[in-house]
Amino acid sequence: MLRFVTTQGGKNRPGRPRATPGQTLVEFCICALLLLMLVFGIVDLGRGVYAYNTIAGASREGVRYAIVHGANSGAPVGPTANDATLTSVVQGFAIGLQTSNLTVLSNWPNGNATGAVVNVTVGYRFQPATFFFRTLGLTNHSSAIILH
Repeated sequence: MLRFVTTQGGKNRPGRPRATPGQTLVEFCICALLLLMLVFGIVDLGRGVYAYNTIAGASREGVRYAIVHGANSGAPVGPTANDATLTSVVQGFAIGLQTSNLTVLSNWPNGNATGAVVNVTVGYRFQPATFFFRTLGLTNHSSAIILH
């Protein structure tokens, strides 16, 4: 179908109707906003996965440190709950995380003798960079039997 568009001189000629001048700018702003929200959401998701993997590795390393530093070790840790040495070891493995948002809970239910169990729980308060997400509490728990 052939359309006629009125030009400035008042003559009708075939062609496309002209878009309003601000329409393209408004459409671009809406699409760009949605795209940026999607990109920042994906980046935040990646940061959250990194934080969870880091605290999982830190809790495993904390338990590993505790099982080789039992009562028979030259530098034993525990059996007092939430040992400061173990906390500093776990914080050393939490690379890239804010240590002020990191909590380390250790528990030796049967003491720190060989064959006893040690439990380490690491928690982290993750604050996303985007404004429409709330703070998330991430936790990981590891336990093992003391070897030495």
